[in-house]
Amino acid sequence: MILGLGIDFLETSRVERELSRGRWLSEHGIFTPGEISYCGSARRPARRYAACFAAKEAALKALGVRVRDLAMFREVEVEPGSGNEYKLVLHERLKAASEQLGVRRVTLSIAHKAAQVGAVVVLEA
Repeated sequence: MILGLGIDFLETSRVERELSRGRWLSEHGIFTPGEISYCGSARRPARRYAACFAAKEAALKALGVRVRDLAMFREVEVEPGSGNEYKLVLHERLKAASEQLGVRRVTLSIAHKAAQVGAVVVLEA
């Protein structure tokens, strides 16, 4: 049974602008150290950061959570899998929120197209 569904799209150029300001990559930013390592190693890091950001936004929407502070973005972590697969890991408050909803499975799909990135998150019982 589907408990939540979230979707997000954004322009890679928006992420490039935010990255140039440096706030997203600080210790108080929105990406985890693992995401920074993974995305920063890419030939086109802004695309990977955009994919992670879209996945985070989609997860928050699927959970029905209102963002109270930037730390909430670090409580959603995107981990690379094999090939083009990704895994979404919830931490702290968001993990508790998912458990309260009865979430047993989290599915993440990310799509890249030219200068845009999209992500869909499905939460299942």
